[in-house]
Amino acid sequence: MASGFLSVQGMVLMLDARVEFRHVDQLHAKCFIVCSRGMLGSANLTAAGLGSSVNANRELGVELDRDQLEKARTMVSAWPSRSVSKSDLDDLAEQAKKLPKPAPRVRKQDGDSELLDVERLLAGARDPERSLWVKVEDGAPVLDQWRQEWRFANPGSKRGDRWIGEPAIKTGDLVFIFATKTKDGYVVVEVTTDPELLPEDCVEWAAYREGEDSERWPWVNRTRPRLVPSSLIDFKYEDLRGGKKLPRGSRFGLSPEEFVAGVRLLAQMPTD
Repeated sequence: MASGFLSVQGMVLMLDARVEFRHVDQLHAKCFIVCSRGMLGSANLTAAGLGSSVNANRELGVELDRDQLEKARTMVSAWPSRSVSKSDLDDLAEQAKKLPKPAPRVRKQDGDSELLDVERLLAGARDPERSLWVKVEDGAPVLDQWRQEWRFANPGSKRGDRWIGEPAIKTGDLVFIFATKTKDGYVVVEVTTDPELLPEDCVEWAAYREGEDSERWPWVNRTRPRLVPSSLIDFKYEDLRGGKKLPRGSRFGLSPEEFVAGVRLLAQMPTD
């Protein structure tokens, strides 16, 4: 849980769907039984364990025949266990926050693969010094502009001669960009500057664009791309927040679990 390989939010959704979880003390066995098939081996139910990670483990698993499967099912069912509740999951999430975050393992290779880039992004999202956001941009998704260093603006207002409303988004934060027209999330960017008030290049940009008022959106953060798919995919805000609709407002925070789940959806990775 502390490493981000298990999602409390995902387990809550499964409980809501009447999936039962049971806790077994000192559990270390890796036995997977699905309907009439079973496997016993060394692999955890993770990308590294199942071979879909850049840093995949060397694992060994053996498929069980029918008799072996029934013996394994009987043995597992006989272990002392208790049902897991939402309260248990809340406690688990709090305990995980107190544990140190492990450093990501990076395997040396000639060039960075897309999968390695995504794994680095997921590892970076667990940095407690970094905030995670949704930023809602007007109009339809525009992938190409986010493939380079770019920016987004935030609303603000004046109180006398003083500007107020400086956003909390800061250098190093990670941001999902959503489009108002389609409600799609389509890129993830990293913020490279703290908010700048009416930077000259953005004021000039607004002056050339009909109907755009730089003083309505005076606070600007610069960005660099972290995850920009080759084409748009069907990824709605409801997928990110368990069915909740996109709220009003131009920005709001995400939990690490929500962010990691969203990256896996956007990158079309298995959600182990």
